[in-house]
Amino acid sequence: MSTYQNPVLANVADPDVLQFQGQYYLYPTTTDKEVGGIKVYTSRDLVHWQDRGVAMRGGDQNWGTRGFWAPDVTEFDGQFIMTYTAEEHLCIAVSDDPLGPFVQPIFGPLHPATKEIDAHVFVDDDGQAYLYFVRFTGGNVIWAAQLTPDRLGIEEETLVELLRPSQPWEKQMGDVNEAPFMLKHEGHYLLTYSGSHFASPSYGVGLAIGEKPLGPFVKHSDNPILHGTELVHGPGHHTFAWSPDGSELFILYHVHADATHANPRKMAIDRAVFANDANGGPRLIINGPTSAPQPMPAGAPQ
Repeated sequence: MSTYQNPVLANVADPDVLQFQGQYYLYPTTTDKEVGGIKVYTSRDLVHWQDRGVAMRGGDQNWGTRGFWAPDVTEFDGQFIMTYTAEEHLCIAVSDDPLGPFVQPIFGPLHPATKEIDAHVFVDDDGQAYLYFVRFTGGNVIWAAQLTPDRLGIEEETLVELLRPSQPWEKQMGDVNEAPFMLKHEGHYLLTYSGSHFASPSYGVGLAIGEKPLGPFVKHSDNPILHGTELVHGPGHHTFAWSPDGSELFILYHVHADATHANPRKMAIDRAVFANDANGGPRLIINGPTSAPQPMPAGAPQ
């Protein structure tokens, strides 16, 4: 196939993608039913996905019984580390295989007394890892901290608030900044995020720029950089991945079921391009959301 057309996968939301040894591993929220944990899908082209079952299951080895949302998986020191949300708390589990099973080395949530969701791990060029996540401190607010050397906790003294809802598009059906994802380009830190309630027609993706991984960050005047159209509703809660040959950057995000129903959400993918604004500062252009046929990701196997 020379083209694809969105959406590319049904009944998933909040996608996270790990690219490892020529294969993509997708870890989403399941939107059509409660599956008791986090599922995993695999692909070699970002378009065609195979269901590989449940990678992390709540129970005796992983805290939580419901509300399994917004996972994030990274490879570290020969293992795979998953940060997931359960019952509006963050948990960390590990596995020797990206397909799982993932098991918590320390049973329980990261902060038992504090509700937190939507974690994302970013590793800087010097190897220091950071955790970006959401707390309910006057709406949905994005916080961050350095991860400990083993990446199983945070350095509490580095905890800092980064973004809170401030632009009008972020305040529909609730004051929401969530789903953080960090990109680094030419020395700049590009913190992308979603705004407004996930079921709102205004749900989209914004961009904030910083010179250090823990900020401060300034929201871009072009926000939102991804927003709905007459044909595509509620695009947001995203991740980024490079095409199979490494030449194209893609954003993977969920969209609403239709104009009046958020669920069951579906996953779409579109191209993203680094650019500069009128003042020479960094910006990110999303060529979407698309609903017409698009060229397959560069280097996709036939």
